[in-house]
Amino acid sequence: MNETKVVEHLLSDPDFFLRHPDLLEQLTLPHPVNGKVISLLEYQVCLLRESANKYRGQFERLVDVARENEATMHKSQRLVLAGLTCTSLDDLSAVVDDMVRRDFGVPYYTLILYDHQDEQDAIKRSLSNSTSVRCLSLSDMTKAAPKTVSFTECFRGTLPNSEQAFLFPDKEAMIRSVAVLPLLSREGGELKQCGALVLGSDLKSAFAEDKGVVFLQYLADLLSAIVLRLLP
Repeated sequence: MNETKVVEHLLSDPDFFLRHPDLLEQLTLPHPVNGKVISLLEYQVCLLRESANKYRGQFERLVDVARENEATMHKSQRLVLAGLTCTSLDDLSAVVDDMVRRDFGVPYYTLILYDHQDEQDAIKRSLSNSTSVRCLSLSDMTKAAPKTVSFTECFRGTLPNSEQAFLFPDKEAMIRSVAVLPLLSREGGELKQCGALVLGSDLKSAFAEDKGVVFLQYLADLLSAIVLRLLP
């Protein structure tokens, strides 16, 4: 009798080992880890233990994802509520500073608004001299940081040294990775660049390119909506 017929017979007679329990004690298999000979029952116990450990690991990962999602929800909620209270770009500057330092724990950031020619004076008048928001014309920003301006989706990774030096004056040597959150208007189906929030970290892994940008994109959309409400 070949292996196929043995398998077919055992599958067709699930009570076989109930009628011949002594066979279970005589059958031996190599241990799945150390290779020592063990009984079939011991082998089954090892497989069940491995399955239990696998499912426990999957469960723990699901719990971690759930906690991360909950934290993301709270961060988003805080940003939305804070954004609703903003009445000026100075208020927005304070909200961004709080969000970056408390929710992200990111040591460096720069918030730049692009003042289109017809808005230039109005935007600058709405900013106090002490605000951390930088106001630049889109053409000047394009000359100084062309890669940063080119993004219409969030970006993680590194920028050219010249751009990082422009975005983070006197701190470019400490920046190992950045995240660019473009602030955009899509009113009437027309894409208009309003600015960018650039986060900088001294850790290369903080904004590694292989990590997702879903949450960053969500934040960029929220910030864009707040900025559009506050622009003159």
